Amino acid sequence: MKSGRLSVLAVIALSIAWPGDLNSETRPVAGKAEAGRSFALLACTGCHVVSADQPFKPIYSGLPHPPDFKEIANRSDLTAAWLRHHLETLPAVPKSGMPNLPLSSQQLEDIVAFIISLRDKSVAPAQ
Repeated sequence: MKSGRLSVLAVIALSIAWPGDLNSETRPVAGKAEAGRSFALLACTGCHVVSADQPFKPIYSGLPHPPDFKEIANRSDLTAAWLRHHLETLPAVPKSGMPNLPLSSQQLEDIVAFIISLRDKSVAPAQ
C-alpha cells in the first residue's frame, strides 16, 4: 500500500515537472499576487513551503516532497497557462496527496499570480 502511494506521488511530481504543450500561451497573469499569497498560506502550507516566512513548516514529510512555491515558479518551462490548467484539472478524488481544492476563478488567478511573482528575475518571464 505504501509503495502504491509513493508511485502515485512520483507520477504527480513528474506531471508537475513536465508542463507539456501549455508553454505558448501569452495571456497575462490576471490575479492579485498578495491575495494569492494570503490564500495559499491558509490552504497550501500543509504540504508546500509557500513563503520562507510562513508560520509553520509543512506537515507532509513524505517522498516525493511537494515542491516549494518558489521552486515551482523558477522552472524555466513553467507558464501561467500550464499552472492554471494543472490546478483546474486535478482529480476530484485524488489518487495522490495533492487535493483538488474547490477554487473560485479569482482564487485560481490569485494563486497563479502569486506563484509567478516568486520567479527570479534571471528566469525568462512566464505568462
